[in-house]
Amino acid sequence: MSPAARRAAAPAAVLVVVVAVLAALALSPASAARLAVRGPSVTTGSAAPCAATAFGAAAGTATASGTATQVVLSDVPAACRGQVATVRLFAADGTALAGTDVSATLTAASTAVTVPSYATSRVAGVAVTVGTWSLPVTWTAPAGVPGGPVTPGSGTSFGSLTWSQLASSGTQACVTVDVSGASGTSWRIDLHLQQRPFNGVTSGSGFSVSPWWAGVLDSAPVDGVVSVGARPGQASFATASATVTICHYGLPAPTYDPALTYTQTTGAVTGTGAWACQSTTVAVTGTPQFYAGWRADVDVAPLVAWFAARGMRADLGTLRAQGNYTLAAQGGTTYRVTPTAWDTWGVRDDTPRTVDVCART
Repeated sequence: MSPAARRAAAPAAVLVVVVAVLAALALSPASAARLAVRGPSVTTGSAAPCAATAFGAAAGTATASGTATQVVLSDVPAACRGQVATVRLFAADGTALAGTDVSATLTAASTAVTVPSYATSRVAGVAVTVGTWSLPVTWTAPAGVPGGPVTPGSGTSFGSLTWSQLASSGTQACVTVDVSGASGTSWRIDLHLQQRPFNGVTSGSGFSVSPWWAGVLDSAPVDGVVSVGARPGQASFATASATVTICHYGLPAPTYDPALTYTQTTGAVTGTGAWACQSTTVAVTGTPQFYAGWRADVDVAPLVAWFAARGMRADLGTLRAQGNYTLAAQGGTTYRVTPTAWDTWGVRDDTPRTVDVCART
């Protein structure tokens, strides 16, 4: 193109650029006006929970053994009524007391929710969710829950009650109780088999009772309870005060109880050559009299490090807990130690237990 032609084309090019800029400016507002606003993506229904204050929660009517199948939610505000709530009961360590949560509609200010059967004494709290909101709940422990594994029957009074022969294995126990009944009535002693030290024994047939005229009235538990009274034909003995001793020498070994508070302490690694052990001590709070079961999740990383510091490699395939225990991998270098036999002993508030986990190269 000649210089003259370029000079003639320059104004036209400038004009094209100006028009393009103006078109762009004109387009922007129009495009913004056409942007889709997706209202459904902004939800106002769950912007706040339906309750600003805590619900109340209490056990439904408990049976003689202290179990219930309902939780009663109270102080349910009007804004929450008609909505579906999800309910979970949990023990002191946060473990759920049932395998699944329960959902129910909050029908009134006080709403009873049916849940799987649970021991009221094991409940530390209740979790309630409405919609996507977890709501505060205040749990009130029920009054009248049996205070121990042995309680007086109807019209019965206890005097002194003493436990003996409490084996550290948790597999045997004796109780001696001074018992009397209301005037002209027969006394009865109730044994709550789901509680320690009976450890869930399923029959009353293994109990020995003295004096000779007393015994277990029916060996088949009713709601986890068997009762002791006068044997057939000896009812006159049960209308007077007596001292009764009840023993069992073959109870199930106690199992880990999530309602208790367990702690564990890891000791130093000790070893010689290609063999080393790591100790773990388990303690418990919440069972001052009876032995409970236990388990320990042991991280053996210090054991691995002990070998590595000496230029060796721990063979975790050789990992063993010294004694009658099972050892189950939990992931990484953590293994769960669980007692498997009567001679591994239980724990109670004044009696911790120590286990050694060992390995070689």
